[in-house]
Amino acid sequence: MRSTLSILPVLALLSACEGGGGTRSDPLTPQEVAGVYALCTLRFQPSNSALPAADLLTSVVDTTPPAGRPQPTIALANNATYDLAYTAQSSQFLEQIRGSIVYRENQITLTFPQNNVNAAALLMPRNLLLNYDAAARRLAGDASGFPYPVARADYAAAAGISQEGLQSSINGTLQVAFARNGC
Repeated sequence: MRSTLSILPVLALLSACEGGGGTRSDPLTPQEVAGVYALCTLRFQPSNSALPAADLLTSVVDTTPPAGRPQPTIALANNATYDLAYTAQSSQFLEQIRGSIVYRENQITLTFPQNNVNAAALLMPRNLLLNYDAAARRLAGDASGFPYPVARADYAAAAGISQEGLQSSINGTLQVAFARNGC
């Protein structure tokens, strides 16, 4: 009798590890995250604390575009692709970035095309890992991720500072948030 009682807690722990304990063990599906999300936060934080952060929603993206232009959004399709659209502050042109999505457990990774001027202007990394909050219908990545380099000219333009005296690339991290029901 005693050996049966001592095994019960172990069995309960094992069943929790196999998916019955509240942690998701399978990747998200395209259908779970598909939809159009508003761009709520986009901020590049340089690793060098002497350099200012670049809030791209005030320096690059027009968050109040003229009539006929869409608000800054990302559309996630059922076919594992995305379309990020925004109006550029400098030109008032509609800009788009298209790429692919990798689905993970409670996360997605957006892959940005290399040598894309729009991705460079937004200081995007090659791969952007976003956590998915199903209840809030929100995707977010925080600045505690791995630093990555951006071109000096792109950073300086986004931060509103001179390139003079800057290294050829600036390392930093990106804080980003997209929300399905608006910011």
